[in-house]
Amino acid sequence: MRVKMLDEFFQRFNGKYTVHAFLQENLDSVLLEKMATVMKEREMMIQFLVNQRNEKLVESPVVKEFVKQVVKDSTLLSFYDPDWYAVITCKIKIKGKEERVDLTLKVQQGEQGDSRWVIVGCSPFNEKAFTPKVDSLFFIGPANNELNFMELSSNMVADTSLVTYWAKGIQPDYLTLFSWLTYSGTAELQKIESIKYYCLQVKNYMFTIEFFNRAEYNSGWLISSVQKMNSEQKVAFRKESLFVKEEVLQWKLFQR
Repeated sequence: MRVKMLDEFFQRFNGKYTVHAFLQENLDSVLLEKMATVMKEREMMIQFLVNQRNEKLVESPVVKEFVKQVVKDSTLLSFYDPDWYAVITCKIKIKGKEERVDLTLKVQQGEQGDSRWVIVGCSPFNEKAFTPKVDSLFFIGPANNELNFMELSSNMVADTSLVTYWAKGIQPDYLTLFSWLTYSGTAELQKIESIKYYCLQVKNYMFTIEFFNRAEYNSGWLISSVQKMNSEQKVAFRKESLFVKEEVLQWKLFQR
């Protein structure tokens, strides 16, 4: 079963080829028996979507529980779900030095029903390759508030970097930093090396989808990992592993 496109993965995961016709009919005693068969077939279909080369994954109790949970709750995946992300590993150059950076994207829907992929996060990278000018001769004096912080405007006219006035320990926002580096021409995106999808739609679980390019029946877009993850853990995962910006997380919670 070669899954060539992600849309095909969704269809198979949702049991379209076994469940769709059944849902068109009325539920009587005979159909209830059919329903049990259909649910069993969907379990098998999802199992086939797991990377079969990874025997440890295939035989994992977590995967088996995950499959049963999906079928029991009749969980369906949609391209427009708010809780799945694409993580793109990119090779970039910053001032001639090669770096790797992960960009996190998600699907955003517009008011007119249109949709697009948008960048919502960026992994940390070696920002030292970009070293802004910091001049220790310039600072904002302790009594400068009495002068309405005139030193700040005067020093900025002197062409000093705003970074000069940052507090110690300030952590850069890597998405903003990377955006500025590419905009200014300091960084260059050279190629996309890999794509991995993180799906958090299933209650108490997170699973990943990757492309396995091989001349086998079990190939294409397949489940590469499954792990248990409750709602609180998912919030932390989005922030700490997918690097989704706080504003996006707050908007997501507000929408719910």
